[in-house]
Amino acid sequence: MTSQTVPAPDPREWDAALADAFAILLGSEPAAHPAAGYGVYYASDTFDEFLFPNPWATAAALSDRKARHLPDSDGEHPFSPWTWRFDLSESLFRFEAELVAGTGAWGDGGHKGPRPFDDAFAAGLRAVSWVDEADGVLVRGALLGPLLDRHGVDLTGRQAEKLNGWLSVLLRVATDGTLDDAMRAATFTERGPGHLVSISDRGRPRSAAEPWEERLGAVTHPALRDHLRMLCLGENDARSEGGFYCDAGQWPWSDVVEAAGCTVVAGWGFGESQAGTAVVRLPDEPGTR
Repeated sequence: MTSQTVPAPDPREWDAALADAFAILLGSEPAAHPAAGYGVYYASDTFDEFLFPNPWATAAALSDRKARHLPDSDGEHPFSPWTWRFDLSESLFRFEAELVAGTGAWGDGGHKGPRPFDDAFAAGLRAVSWVDEADGVLVRGALLGPLLDRHGVDLTGRQAEKLNGWLSVLLRVATDGTLDDAMRAATFTERGPGHLVSISDRGRPRSAAEPWEERLGAVTHPALRDHLRMLCLGENDARSEGGFYCDAGQWPWSDVVEAAGCTVVAGWGFGESQAGTAVVRLPDEPGTR
């Protein structure tokens, strides 16, 4: 699977091609909420497995609204999330219920031992957090950063390694709040037509899963059509490359973003659903926590 090199079209033609393609993928969503704010989240079980200690997870970085690139943990590939810049302040950090409560694996006699934070930190966390369907405790980076600083909790040190598997993150991709910009990021088209992916790599015939193979036939830009077909493969075909398009309610992390007041508009899965990207409609009144 390789990126295609294609002549640069007129910017207006490229914008029009993207608008038509996004309308196909989204159905009626663009017309339904014209004044809404939108964002993109990226989640990965593999990323979370080795998340801590992490040099970028400082109290100052989590509080900072400046968008930043994160170190590439996968190596270069066409649909790499590490080409994006992330807003850590709007990213969602999820603490497992037992970790916050200090029970089970973290309780007396638990195999994880004492938590790397005290009851005062846990109380402060609960005061600024949401709870999802599985009783996971969610907090935005902007609110977690000051808590880490105030209670001396260090996610960059060796002791934070104990948190792997118990504290995870849904990274917020830096976009401008519009649906168009969110879709450009989520479909890896924000860098322009020079970074599209060919579905015909290695000479092996490939097609998108239905109904997307038929629907994407209406995309008039050939390279864009093939690129989006690679993001609409069947789940089995997407296990090794490309991605699959999933209904909003079937995105694996839907319950997490919904607990934070977001609504999934479009979702993609990669591999055996170990990673995923979602375009979400943001809460009408963001920042209430």
